[in-house]
Amino acid sequence: MERERMEELTPEACWEVLAEQQIGRLAYVLDGEVNIVPINHAVREGQIIFETGQGSKLVALDEQGTVAYEVDRIDEHESVSVVVRGFATELEGEEARTAASGVHPWIEGDKPDVMVIVPSVVTGRVYRFDRP
Repeated sequence: MERERMEELTPEACWEVLAEQQIGRLAYVLDGEVNIVPINHAVREGQIIFETGQGSKLVALDEQGTVAYEVDRIDEHESVSVVVRGFATELEGEEARTAASGVHPWIEGDKPDVMVIVPSVVTGRVYRFDRP
């Protein structure tokens, strides 16, 4: 029996992919232009946590918190893509310190601001393919 080539993921499967991946791409709008940047993240209580420092990303999130976030998992048999749409806001105090403990940046740097993406929509798809 042949498998479906494309299949929608359940919300639970989407969150599993988000939790197992450590890096994704954050899309936001600044000065009327869409920007996409890679960020490290952690998943906590149905939200995505990341750290950032001063710069265009923080300015954009302060101006307009609407974002999209995407992660992928690709191997020789399938590609999985999860997209989260929602808004980003800053965490503070003990809540920020607790949330940031799960974020593991790939590079060192001053990232004192802890942000949370609060999802409004989470969708995902798996694409299966045959490779020799």
